[in-house]
Amino acid sequence: MGRKKEQEHKTLARWIIDKTNTDHYRAGMLSGWKHPYIDADVMEIVGGRKQLLDQATILENETNAGKMGKFKPDWKDVKTSIKKIDYDVAIIPELCEREQIEDPRERQLRLIARVEKWRRKGQDCAWLCSYYDDLLDLLNRGKEQKELEDETFFVCIDAVAHQKEHVWKRVFSARVLHNSKCFQKNYEDRILSVLKEKSPFYIEEMSDDELLDAHNIHSYAQTLEWKGTLQYIINDEKVIDSSSQIYGTIINTQTMEHARAYALSGCKRIMTIENKANYEDMSYRKDTLYIFCHGFFSPKEVRFLKTICDLVSEGCEFYHWGDLDYGGICIFQFIKAQVFPKLLPYKMSQEDFELAVREDAGILLKEDTRNKLIRKNAGLLEPLKEAILKSGLTIEQERLL
Repeated sequence: MGRKKEQEHKTLARWIIDKTNTDHYRAGMLSGWKHPYIDADVMEIVGGRKQLLDQATILENETNAGKMGKFKPDWKDVKTSIKKIDYDVAIIPELCEREQIEDPRERQLRLIARVEKWRRKGQDCAWLCSYYDDLLDLLNRGKEQKELEDETFFVCIDAVAHQKEHVWKRVFSARVLHNSKCFQKNYEDRILSVLKEKSPFYIEEMSDDELLDAHNIHSYAQTLEWKGTLQYIINDEKVIDSSSQIYGTIINTQTMEHARAYALSGCKRIMTIENKANYEDMSYRKDTLYIFCHGFFSPKEVRFLKTICDLVSEGCEFYHWGDLDYGGICIFQFIKAQVFPKLLPYKMSQEDFELAVREDAGILLKEDTRNKLIRKNAGLLEPLKEAILKSGLTIEQERLL
């Protein structure tokens, strides 16, 4: 067996500071006298009996607190032992100055002022203000929030909240943090944690990249894919007809930024498809527009696809075909809410699910996903939700080819 790790010693003053450093003290709600008892553990912490006695004598005789009677060792046996120490909480700032450390209450007030400053700067962003309000509540209740010492985090989250235009993640990092890798290395996980709690764009089952995409910070080149007779116009000048590309058309981010749908003659049905294999398996049809959605559409994809709604005939049908699971339900609801209001599910009924289960296509439903699904309002897909919960299985869309 290895030797027991030697305990790191503290001064008596530091031990008293740490003993007093509680939520109530940091919140400014602790006052009056404290009377901690001195035992063998305390003597070991300060380095032994002699160190304890010497330091208690110094604090009693050489500090303002001692001279003012606010620090009183309870001496025993002609000052050869101490039973307890009586001290007024008001001596803590002086002890902190003596130890050359920041008073925990003063640190709390400094962090409160910092958060209030950034809240004023971000007052035009509701979700960011909500986050700051939560921090202020914790700080005012005396909760330690040591991570808030890093003010660069505030610079970063403020920049995320106010990022209005498309930017690559590395470029964002270089502009805001003066280092192209700093965001991903030091701040991305923490920012994502806040966004998952506060962002109005977050939907459960979104990937981290999709959530950052929703805030205009992109880690890879976005593309939009479809099969059909869609015509689109670039910069309101050049009309491009994709009907001759019967195996599919792909446009990149810059094209989406400068283009809009122009015409979709003869289209009677529009279908978004979640998985690539199912999308590729669809054959070109003049009366149908197939759109590969890959998951949650990015803001630029949403903007481009919304321009399609003004082109189709009143009787055009809108469908979505996705996984028969929690994620598939979330994606369907996202597209219905954000892109195509008339969207209906395709091959996502209770009957489709039960048929797939009979063909042994099921995957076990994870317990944490079950809990999220129970709380989910599935809307049009409520029968599918109940079938999933009843069977304890989910179905990947590819199994339905």
